[in-house]
Amino acid sequence: SCQQEAGFGTEATVSFQVGTPEIATRAYSDGTTATVLQYAVYDAEGNELTDFRVTNETINIRKTVNLQLTTGNTYSVIFWAAAENAPYIVDFATKTMTVDYSTAVSNDENRDAFYKFHEFTVTGAQTEIIELRRPFAQLNIGTKDLEASKNAGYEPKYSFVKVYNTLDLVEGNVLGATEVVYSYNAIPATEVFPVEGYDYLAMNYLLVASDKEVVDVEFGYTELDAATAQTRTVGSVPVQRN
Repeated sequence: SCQQEAGFGTEATVSFQVGTPEIATRAYSDGTTATVLQYAVYDAEGNELTDFRVTNETINIRKTVNLQLTTGNTYSVIFWAAAENAPYIVDFATKTMTVDYSTAVSNDENRDAFYKFHEFTVTGAQTEIIELRRPFAQLNIGTKDLEASKNAGYEPKYSFVKVYNTLDLVEGNVLGATEVVYSYNAIPATEVFPVEGYDYLAMNYLLVASDKEVVDVEFGYTELDAATAQTRTVGSVPVQRN
């Protein structure tokens, strides 16, 4: 009778206030390209409650998701937000996300994405704040000599780097490594490099571990094709999720 009085075992509305980071000015990584929200709900043993799975909800920086759940129970939920047709395979059954690099190009803001694993207990009607985080490091390559490079016949088009390709959405660990080639793509002239006085050569999102690590970066630039590309290598570049 005490449980009944406390409302245990009854349904209650849990409101999730889901949001990507808000950045005041338009720039790479402002979060606005992540317009498709997916989520799944799991019981206390980690079994997915498949009736709650949603794979095509619209989000515009902020989104309210209301779910009817049972009081007294503990649940977990995975939220994932990315651009429409983004190259990410989210497997809610295995709680992993895998990157498809087969069509990867440099300077592609549509590869931005965000996620959150959240565990909670339902005590009644309640609100859960979900701040989505990017599982990537943003690798920015810039130069002070962009105009001189163009005058010499070279215009940067692509970059490639060894990165991780699978993410454990519960623990946040990365699984497996692969060498990825981000192929040719024009650099948007309106983007502002994060260091004053430099211009962009390349920007790519790299799936990396949560702790800081270093990678060797090789990138190329050309006005024609790979056969005429000029390449450069930068060793021990520090990367960390942002």
